[in-house]
Amino acid sequence: MNQKYKARIQKRLRAKIVIAVIGGLAVIGTYIIKLLSTTADFASIDAYITGFFFGIEGVCVMNIIQLRKLLKDENALEEMVIYEEDERNQSIKLKSYSSTISFMIWLLSFGSIISSFFNQVIFFTLASVLVVLLVVSSLYRWFYTRN
Repeated sequence: MNQKYKARIQKRLRAKIVIAVIGGLAVIGTYIIKLLSTTADFASIDAYITGFFFGIEGVCVMNIIQLRKLLKDENALEEMVIYEEDERNQSIKLKSYSSTISFMIWLLSFGSIISSFFNQVIFFTLASVLVVLLVVSSLYRWFYTRN
């Protein structure tokens, strides 16, 4: 039991390291493109891209530190197993995620209707996000009802 959970934590750790490396490469790539680019269009969004990837880097580094501490301490690992596999916590997560998806679908629908009166680009963006959210949530629901 504990070894299976430890292997799962190690997979999470490797995934976070890969994401952190990709984020770092994206920041470096952004600066290289900025140095090589002569257009002013890219200069306006490079700060957003850099900030986005630095945010991802920060979260990944904090998670990597937390997961390494967890792998070193058996008591903390046991507490985390109990916390993550507790049926009450899982039930709360399922209910909150279901409510969140329903609320997001409603909010995106309402936002796309309102934005259609003002800006067509925003309408199509919100409508696209809504369609993707509906498709993904429907696929997950279909997958989990079959298993």
